[in-house]
Amino acid sequence: MRVNIQLILGKQTTQSQATQNIWQSTCDDMALSLQVASTENEDGQLLVETLALRTLPALVVDSRVIAVGHPDKISATKILQSLKEKN
Repeated sequence: MRVNIQLILGKQTTQSQATQNIWQSTCDDMALSLQVASTENEDGQLLVETLALRTLPALVVDSRVIAVGHPDKISATKILQSLKEKN
């Protein structure tokens, strides 16, 4: 499956690190590549503006927001599994 999966985070906190770890480990388990951006740099700020994001963290697939907030491992797996099934 060739999709562009991006996780956009706000400022670095313990919670945002936990969210990144959940998405990263879930992507790794499913052999998917995850790009991580933060509002603490220009690339992340540009993504937030381009996608008109109001809630972070946000998981974006092919320029479409598919999840926001802090998922648990089960929720993250279900979201990514549904993506694999669609493609």
